[in-house]
Amino acid sequence: MAKSTSNNLGMFLNALPLELIRKFALQMDEGGFHSAWFPEITFNDGLTPIAFVGTDTKHLKLGSAVVGAWSRSPLTMALTMATLNSGLPGRVILGVGSQARPYVNNWHGREYSKPLTAMREYVEIVKKILAGETVTYAGEVFSIKQFALTFPPQQPVPVYMAAVGPKMLELAGEIADGVIGAFWSVEYVKNVVLPRLEIGAKRAGRSLDNFEVSLGMPTLCTNDAEAFKLHRGQVMQYSTATKSSPAYELSVSAAGFADELESLKANVANKDYGAALDGISDDMVDRLTITGDVANVKRRIAEYHAAGVTLLQANTTPPGAYFPFYEGHLDGAPFPEFDFPGFLEAIETFITSMSS
Repeated sequence: MAKSTSNNLGMFLNALPLELIRKFALQMDEGGFHSAWFPEITFNDGLTPIAFVGTDTKHLKLGSAVVGAWSRSPLTMALTMATLNSGLPGRVILGVGSQARPYVNNWHGREYSKPLTAMREYVEIVKKILAGETVTYAGEVFSIKQFALTFPPQQPVPVYMAAVGPKMLELAGEIADGVIGAFWSVEYVKNVVLPRLEIGAKRAGRSLDNFEVSLGMPTLCTNDAEAFKLHRGQVMQYSTATKSSPAYELSVSAAGFADELESLKANVANKDYGAALDGISDDMVDRLTITGDVANVKRRIAEYHAAGVTLLQANTTPPGAYFPFYEGHLDGAPFPEFDFPGFLEAIETFITSMSS
């Protein structure tokens, strides 16, 4: 797998107006960061920011993390990536995932079915189009007939797959150029992620030498003495998002918090959110997020790189924040107000502290 280097850090730029995305992307470019990533949930789309900041930055790679396979046809996605790559050659990365069933059914009005089959078909079609092939593909979920790009990219556009669960990780190892994880504990990386990627790669008869193992983690870089308390909500949010990804629970248990997880789930089921948060220890926050002062944040990033993560992506969150991933998740919870000044400060602190 790709060797970790000092600039193998990325950052999600999300929940920001485009001008602030540009500002932070420029700082990251000057600071030697590897990449900036643009999620697509409820704040921004995942592709427009690539074009918006691409011409102002020089070296920073720009990726979607992630766009959903049901949000755009494989043809539309391939056209978009080819267009972006023509203006930003070698700097664009497509991060695509199945997303969660409620997103697809409720927001896109599409039928979420056979996610593994859907992702295999989607990635294969997009990669064939971007490779300049004339593509006819009759899949169970996606299909295309007799399409070819007039001007295919002169160099490959990497396609990374979002994956948390074991089966999706195997598929990523088999067909993608990289994987984008979320909320993996170090133990989950070692015991599940890397072995499953290897299984997929062996199935395809290929090596993972140039495969990117990237991971987006809730990050709060601050000198605030209450940092771990302020980040408990992120642990609660991910640990209970079983409809988004049941494998989040596997990551928590792999880190040694199976008992705490059962207590947390019981309190959330009873809508006792105060007890749920109080049951999350500083140690649990430390091992399931990237939290604390600069020294501790660097220590945690180093642990992930040593475990085999080649690209750590900071998913900076406002202090104290948590939110539902879908309708009914954390139902009735007293969601904290979005601390925008604190959010901007956390982003600035991370970029400044981690710049080379």
